[in-house]
Amino acid sequence: MGTHTRSPGLAARPETALTRLVPWAGALLGVLWFIALGGARALDPTSLEWLGWGDWAQHVLGWWFFREAPWGFPLGRTPGYMAPLTTTVGFTDSNPWLALAFKPFSGWLPQDFQFIGLWLASCLALQGFMGVKLMALFTPRAAHQLLGAALFVLAPVLVFRFEHDTLCAHWMLTALLWLHLRPRPDARSAWRTLREVLLINVLAAGVHPYLMVMVFALSTALLVSMTWQERLLTRRQAGLVFLGGTLMLGGLFFAFGYVGQGVRGAAHGFGAYSSDMLTLINPMAWSWVLPALPTRKDQYEGFGYLGTGVLALGAVLGRPSVWWPEVRAWARAHQPLLAAVGLLTLLAFSTTLTLGGVVVLSVRKLADVFMPVLGMFRSSGRFIWPLHYLVLTGILALVIWRWRERPAVLTGILLGAVVIQVVDTEELWTQRRFRPAPWPRLGAPEWAQLDSFYRHVVLYPPYIHDSKLPCTQNTFRRDDYVRWGDLAYRKGLSTNSGYAARFNERHVQQVCEELKTDVEQGRLSSDTLYVVDPPKLALFQRLGEHVTCGNVDGFNVCVAAPDGRFREVLLKSSARAPLPPTAESPITPP
Repeated sequence: MGTHTRSPGLAARPETALTRLVPWAGALLGVLWFIALGGARALDPTSLEWLGWGDWAQHVLGWWFFREAPWGFPLGRTPGYMAPLTTTVGFTDSNPWLALAFKPFSGWLPQDFQFIGLWLASCLALQGFMGVKLMALFTPRAAHQLLGAALFVLAPVLVFRFEHDTLCAHWMLTALLWLHLRPRPDARSAWRTLREVLLINVLAAGVHPYLMVMVFALSTALLVSMTWQERLLTRRQAGLVFLGGTLMLGGLFFAFGYVGQGVRGAAHGFGAYSSDMLTLINPMAWSWVLPALPTRKDQYEGFGYLGTGVLALGAVLGRPSVWWPEVRAWARAHQPLLAAVGLLTLLAFSTTLTLGGVVVLSVRKLADVFMPVLGMFRSSGRFIWPLHYLVLTGILALVIWRWRERPAVLTGILLGAVVIQVVDTEELWTQRRFRPAPWPRLGAPEWAQLDSFYRHVVLYPPYIHDSKLPCTQNTFRRDDYVRWGDLAYRKGLSTNSGYAARFNERHVQQVCEELKTDVEQGRLSSDTLYVVDPPKLALFQRLGEHVTCGNVDGFNVCVAAPDGRFREVLLKSSARAPLPPTAESPITPP
């Protein structure tokens, strides 16, 4: 049975009713910061007027099509979205756990219901809650705990990730740091810790794979620490825990459709979306005080700026000779944690290490053999987050330890850091994350005449985001797939276009070529709306009387149905504004 080495300033004390309330005050700080950033409008789950930009639209559509889909396997399957391709709410980054939780109540929820705003607010609240729990390991004073937790809530890397909501669960990383540093006097407390770790891993597996990797790495390090350093578990127990946990998480990944669906894991771009080695001190234009340092084009994914207030805290630590012995002692006591964070940091830097945007070392050729695995993490720069929070925790712990004998001075120092962090957060003043952004929606009254026998919306050529295949190339705007996806959802139709994080390129090629052949040979379905890219309109016009084309909401729409109200709408629209003539002679479809 081993002992757990205490962190600098750790104050053990019995929990009281008052101390139990402090984490909830930290959660309130998170909610208030969310509202200050402009998030009040996002708390309305029926509001879409701030979701019409960035990745949010993709996430909303994935959830909408899932809520209307029949239950099936894998969990989160969305057969009506990007049909007939295989995708799930996981691949549309639509928060699988929340989507599964809300689906049973879909019949009672409003048609435009979305949970992104509520999720973002909860992420900040939980970050504040866990920030207090972590700070309580270093100081017994509630004021110091709250001020320290505020810097976790104000972390620039968290606010930066708002536009990709499922990546905002940074509280999971903060919770893992708390579990690493929390004292464990006996084996019973170790098993309690393992249950908490397992819960966080299960949650991460149904939120986002990148978070899952970070949480799993930190969890493995904690298991190693409890076994080899703290000696609270036997090697056999640790092996069984690791095996059981890995199998369970693998099962969840299979159940959510992340694996086993023929969808490629690797992606193009590994090494480009990396983190620069100066990222912790590089504001990347997120500071009015400090200048942005050079980076490569796509290294925004590796944004890890600590914040001006946190950097100011580091400046009050004084000479390294004063606090460096404490750091060395702490490092020896937490070697597995440092190893895990170090490996994640190397992954964030990728195979091309840069310093201020300048390449200082490239090991790409040496790492080629590992690319089938590394290629899964195109945006590898995200793995800088554990280092960000570890350094933030270390600075706060050392400041608290350094000024522990002068609590009033410590309060002033922490408060000053928080004020600096708030004032130098441009997002607070611009409220850019929640700026008005109307939802892309087709508004022509003609859509009310759409006949009930229509079942599908087919963009031709299909819009598959990030696909480089020749048969998917088109001139549609990026948000056009949202407009047609929205119409398909509201009318109970399927759509062949969309945005997924991963897809099966061979299946895309097959489906795309089949559609191309059907159009070229005139085999059109009477239950389908064809939304035609202008350069491809001639292929439909040459079918003569076998197809009816018109222009609605600025799009070329063609149908093969011989009658119906919507066909009459298209006939009238083409009579008002004839479609461009084509030199092609009509053909008779087979």
